[in-house]
Amino acid sequence: MRKYVGFFAIFFAVCATAQTLPQDEKVRLVTSDFQTISRVAALARDINNERQVILAIIDSDVELLRDKRPDDTYRWASLQREEGGRVKDEKAVERVQSEKELKEITLSAPHAYRVEVRLPTKRSLVSANNRVYVRNIIVDSLGFDGKMAHHDIPVNVWVNPGDTTGVALPEIGKNVRATVELGVESGEKKAVAEASLLEAKLVDDPTSPYFPVVRRLLQIREVAAANEVSRGQLKTVADEALLAMPGELEKRNAEIAAAAQRRTEATGTVMAGDASPDVVAAMQEITRLLGGTLQDQTDARAKLQALIDKLQPKPETTTPH
Repeated sequence: MRKYVGFFAIFFAVCATAQTLPQDEKVRLVTSDFQTISRVAALARDINNERQVILAIIDSDVELLRDKRPDDTYRWASLQREEGGRVKDEKAVERVQSEKELKEITLSAPHAYRVEVRLPTKRSLVSANNRVYVRNIIVDSLGFDGKMAHHDIPVNVWVNPGDTTGVALPEIGKNVRATVELGVESGEKKAVAEASLLEAKLVDDPTSPYFPVVRRLLQIREVAAANEVSRGQLKTVADEALLAMPGELEKRNAEIAAAAQRRTEATGTVMAGDASPDVVAAMQEITRLLGGTLQDQTDARAKLQALIDKLQPKPETTTPH
């Protein structure tokens, strides 16, 4: 009987995760979607062409498990002041910092929590950049409660080429519009500045009963969203995600046991996968030697006979009466 080294260690580790999951319709739906993604990864002619379908399935499942509320917040996830994306714009700055009206860069983004102003070291391929004065940041923010908030944030900071300055917004807005007022040192100076709105990251609550499943979904999403989708990696993460679901590892284990039983019941028939890796390696070595010198062929016949002797069942011994 073949021994599966480490099988039970994997079995208990995955079962420990699966047992924490609710046995509800959401879990059954995601289990079915894991099976679908695994099949698509195995059978798609060009896996990159199926990217949008896979991402749509994952995004739908993640939103379902996070339990989205009518105000677009989530029961099992929250926005944190960590960068999850950014909207940016770069413009030339020519107005002098002492003028009443300065150069403005206006940006809009959902879930913004911070404004950054960065100065490239070069204004063009040949011209050095000049420092820029950041006077104010004017923010109009729609909250998740539906109320608008207006903030006029004084900054009064000079930013040198190659440097960045950032200003935290008072809260994370559902939708944010920010205007940055910029000026240069004198009318002879010209500069280029880049303004960015940083979008908050949606972080899952580890106390959620669906937290392990959401992590699996996000792992698959990362693989599927890559520039070039790796079929092998996608198949692996999808299959491991499926095995982490309640009952799936036990089902896979039962299928393996049934296949092994069918092999032992088959007589006089060699089935695919019957040979262990050491037997396959020995046969490959014998094949190689048979194509060599006379001595190699002699060695091959000796190895073949030794393999046959090893694989032949031992005769039963009888006990004399």
